[in-house]
Amino acid sequence: MASVGALLKLGVITPVAMVADVWLAQKLFPGFDPGAQFISELGGPAAPTPEIFNLGMMLAGAAGLFAGAGFAHALEKAGGRRQVSAFAGLWVAMTGLGALFAGVFHWPDPMHRACGVGLAIQFAPLFTAWALWGKPGYRRLAHFSLGWFFGLLLVLALLTGVWNVRTGNDVGFWQRGHAFLGLLWLGIAAWSLERGWRAKPAELEPATA
Repeated sequence: MASVGALLKLGVITPVAMVADVWLAQKLFPGFDPGAQFISELGGPAAPTPEIFNLGMMLAGAAGLFAGAGFAHALEKAGGRRQVSAFAGLWVAMTGLGALFAGVFHWPDPMHRACGVGLAIQFAPLFTAWALWGKPGYRRLAHFSLGWFFGLLLVLALLTGVWNVRTGNDVGFWQRGHAFLGLLWLGIAAWSLERGWRAKPAELEPATA
C-alpha cells in the first residue's frame, strides 16, 4: 500500500506546519504575550492578521487527519494488533481534527472549545507503544513512545494546575509546551514508521483480528 508512506509523511509535515503557523502568526501580532495569552488568540478578533493562524490550522489539521490513517495502517502491519493500531491512528487523527476546529471556529466562538479534542495526542504514544510492543525492529520506538506518554502526562498535569506550579502569567507557555511535545513525538514517530514501511515491507507481520 504505497499511499501509506505518503500519509506518514504528512505526519512529519503536520507538526512543522503547526509550529511554523503559530510562529508566523505571533510575529505578526505586536504586543502578543505568549505567556499570559492562549495560542487561540492568534486567530481571534484582536489579532491583526487572524487569517494566517486560522488558515494554517485548517491546512495542518486536514493533514493530521490523513496522517492518522497512515498511523493505523502502518502500526497494524508492523505489530499485528488491529484494534490497538486503529485507536492509535484515531488519537492522531483527532489531533488534526482539533487543529481544524481551531481554524474554522475562531476564538472566542463557543464552538472553538471543540479544538480540545486535539488533546487526544496525549494517548497516541501509549497506544503506539502498545501496538509495537515486543515486535522486532520497533522496540526503540515502542520504548520511546511509552516514556514520552508519561512525560506528556506530567506536563498536562502541570498545565491543569496540579501542585500549583502554573500561574496566570505562564499558562501560555505550559500550553505551548504540551502541544510542542505532542507534535514532536508525532513527527518522530511518523518518520520512524515511514522508514520501517519503506525498508521492510515484506517482513511486516500480517494483521490479526
